[in-house]
Amino acid sequence: MTRLLSFALGLMFIAQFNAQITVSVADFASAADTVRISQADGAGLDFTSTGASFNWDYSSLVANSQYLKEFNPIGFASILVFTTYGPLAPNKYKATYFNPTNDLPLDQLSQFLPVALSDLNQYTKRMADSITSLGYSIAVNGQGVPFKSDTIETRYKLPLNYNDSHYSRGYTFIDLNPVIDFKIKQYRQRLTTVDGYGTLITPKGTFQVLRLRHDISEIDSVYQTFFGPGTWFGTPPIQRTEFEWWGNNELEWLLKVTETNGNITAVEYQEDYLGLDAGIDQLDASLLVFPNPVHDYLSIESDNSISSAAIVDVNGQVVMTVPSDQLLSKKINVSSLSQGYYFLKLTFGDSSRIIKVIKN
Repeated sequence: MTRLLSFALGLMFIAQFNAQITVSVADFASAADTVRISQADGAGLDFTSTGASFNWDYSSLVANSQYLKEFNPIGFASILVFTTYGPLAPNKYKATYFNPTNDLPLDQLSQFLPVALSDLNQYTKRMADSITSLGYSIAVNGQGVPFKSDTIETRYKLPLNYNDSHYSRGYTFIDLNPVIDFKIKQYRQRLTTVDGYGTLITPKGTFQVLRLRHDISEIDSVYQTFFGPGTWFGTPPIQRTEFEWWGNNELEWLLKVTETNGNITAVEYQEDYLGLDAGIDQLDASLLVFPNPVHDYLSIESDNSISSAAIVDVNGQVVMTVPSDQLLSKKINVSSLSQGYYFLKLTFGDSSRIIKVIKN
């Protein structure tokens, strides 16, 4: 009898552990969240197999680099970008956050241009029923310039459940006139299917997950006038498949594998700090902001000197640029702020940190 009871309990545990989950907007990051990502080559591993009650064991992954993925509040964008994607923008273009991206071939094209293009960012709107891509910004000679998508792409249709699918497309037109007669058209189609659920094992741990497959087709066209008469030419078409494993309360995918034109081009997964991006964590380790919640004065302990600081509210409005004397004393007077949530951005030379602050 005892053995039968133990066996029954074991079966119940296995069934519960392999039960389907639902992924909702609460499982996605919002402004000022951060996630540490490891990168590996994933050679010899099978990332395509999937199904119901599936077990994916990728515990053998070994990181060769890491980075901190930051979901930047819109209030810390340039003035032009803030006007385009901030609280005064039309509702469908009001961004929740922005991230650096490599979705456009700027690295390949910039070497031929008489202007400096850098800092390509993608702007995202987080809603209860979807996560959408609103467009981009590009720093042109150091000045952030926004480019809204004419057709807004839905990256995730929420909530997500096993066997769900959705189709979406996006179209963005980038025109660098009058600075330079240079244009880019980006057209993307996305078919997303939730093709599996079960247990995922990574170096970080064991998780209950949904497995998503995004099949993405992209065609980029470029117009230029510096090599003869103005002409449009197409870059090679991109066929990309992105496999993602999502759990509850993790802010971002736990594992993402990208296959481009038939080849695995990226394997990334969430993991704790391994010392592979030491510069970032040396800053984190020496930084302490307190008390939080705060009433009058916010104190900062850091081994690094602060070059600038600003506070924005939840709508992205800059409500305070911290005076230089408070930067030197590392004591910020927030007594004039109303009660609520804010984001504090501290800049240390070439690095910065964004911290959520509660004013009481």
